[in-house]
Amino acid sequence: MEQGTTIWLTGLSASGKSTLAEKLTDFLNNNGDKVQLLDGDIVRDEIGGMFGYTRDERIKAANVYRVMAKLLNENGINVVVAAISPYEEIREANRNRIQNYIEVYVNCPIEECIRRDPKGLYNRALKGKEKHVAGIDEKFEIPKNSDIVVNTFDESVEESYFRIIEFLKNEDIGIIMKNI
Repeated sequence: MEQGTTIWLTGLSASGKSTLAEKLTDFLNNNGDKVQLLDGDIVRDEIGGMFGYTRDERIKAANVYRVMAKLLNENGINVVVAAISPYEEIREANRNRIQNYIEVYVNCPIEECIRRDPKGLYNRALKGKEKHVAGIDEKFEIPKNSDIVVNTFDESVEESYFRIIEFLKNEDIGIIMKNI
């Protein structure tokens, strides 16, 4: 059985990770590839809020996403993960433990993320009503080794999406890109 690939989108809340992850998942499904989307917000909700947002809890949550992705990959299923993953230690562990790992840094300035703020997260954090918000009172470490960086402030969703697809097309990662 062929090993699956994990495409891990990291970036601040409201940077566009989930939007891009959904488009990538749809593309891979339409391409005939087996694929599973693991969106950090959805997984957290589904497992009953077991993890909060402190550094230790974020690392534990990322460990769960990583194990899920790795198990799915070992069964030939590609995985698209959309998770803030604010610490280099998380991303380095992914790179070391997931065989076919592609890291996408969804770069967007905090000011634009605050402007977008679809969940009201930044607004609550700035008013002191929310704690442990990456980019506000929790650190977000800019990725050092991303395979591709998309800039969702300067690029449209479509431009960022097509840049990721083009990158995947040029990599030898086991995903068959027949619908490009």
